[in-house]
Amino acid sequence: MNTTDKGLKKALSQQPDYRLPSNFSYRMMQKIHQETLLREKRQEKRLFILMLVTTFLAIGGCLVLLCWQYGNKLLSLLHILQEGSPSLQTCLFYLPILCALFLLFLFDRWLRKKLISHT
Repeated sequence: MNTTDKGLKKALSQQPDYRLPSNFSYRMMQKIHQETLLREKRQEKRLFILMLVTTFLAIGGCLVLLCWQYGNKLLSLLHILQEGSPSLQTCLFYLPILCALFLLFLFDRWLRKKLISHT
């Protein structure tokens, strides 16, 4: 028994010493932190994709249900709206007026901001 103990001690003494670098714990913690961040990003990406798929499926399901329940009524309403809608000539006549009103609105906001900033 004594000879095996001496043999083990001799084998252990002949093995080279492994020394860790002085900043081993800092680098190890940095790698662990980076790995944790990568896992969290992957998890967030999966959850975002799952949320998008769920949202699209819910909206699609609602649209299918509405079309199935009220399809005939929606088609008749669409035909009524097409018959009562104004002609293209009427829309083109009012288009420049609507553009001018929008531009005047933007110009009014700009002038009001200028007046407020000067006072």
